[in-house]
Amino acid sequence: MNEIQVILETIQQLSEDFTFDRHVKGKHFSGKQLQIDYVIKPKNILKWKNKNIRFGLEFKDMPNLDQKGDTTDFTKWFAQCVDYSNTNWDNYGYIFILTCPGITSSKFVQAVDSEWMLKRIMGHLGIGELTFLKNYGWSIILHDEKHRLWSQKNGVETGGKIWNLKRSFGRR
Repeated sequence: MNEIQVILETIQQLSEDFTFDRHVKGKHFSGKQLQIDYVIKPKNILKWKNKNIRFGLEFKDMPNLDQKGDTTDFTKWFAQCVDYSNTNWDNYGYIFILTCPGITSSKFVQAVDSEWMLKRIMGHLGIGELTFLKNYGWSIILHDEKHRLWSQKNGVETGGKIWNLKRSFGRR
């Protein structure tokens, strides 16, 4: 099932309970204009504490992502959703963002070592580590140990030489 089919099926199944506002635009804190697939609103808000509850909804073609099995696809999707959670959406403000299908329901994500995946996600969010590695001494790593930027043993390494290391927001 491709992304369009997932969207149509999800809307059909949830249309009794939610309204769907398509391609909502907003302004990320970096100043970039972003657009999310949908903002959804419960039709019955009586039991919700927040009577203005809204959720951002970002769809992906999970079977295709699972088949490709590339951590970059998943970590960029996660980072994209973090960007979206830091976006002031037109007429909605800052809202919680939902991945659809749920990113943790991915067979690929479930099979990947969680520590390794966490390091990749951290890298896409601009977070690395200064850590002591047995064979390299103190090292700056981004994404995982294979992507050392610098180490006491070798100085500036491959990651530090080929990546521009400029932070980017709102474009994943």
